[in-house]
Amino acid sequence: MKKRNNSIITAGLLASLLLAASPFALADHHGDRKGHHGKQDMAEMCEDFREGKGRFDQDKHHEKMEERRADMAERLQLTDKQLEIWADIHEEHREKHEQRREKMKEKMQERCDALEK
Repeated sequence: MKKRNNSIITAGLLASLLLAASPFALADHHGDRKGHHGKQDMAEMCEDFREGKGRFDQDKHHEKMEERRADMAERLQLTDKQLEIWADIHEEHREKHEQRREKMKEKMQERCDALEK
């Protein structure tokens, strides 16, 4: 009986220790994703910004968003009137996004200009 209790307690302690240690073992391991928690290579980011590629490729972003919105509208089975309202709502979202994007673009331009100096 005593051996059984010791085994259960030992197994419980081992499981608790493993669960407690797992965040430490997995911390700060995110593969090769650049800039996840560290600094990004600003020269590379500025090059991507100037060329409009990577995360700065707005055409690709707009295509993906349109596909998502079309798929969602299809799943919702919207009527013609609802589709008009849907389009108006998303047009407002696009306008707000463009305003934020312009501000981000200005800041990015300043950073890249400062990097070149």
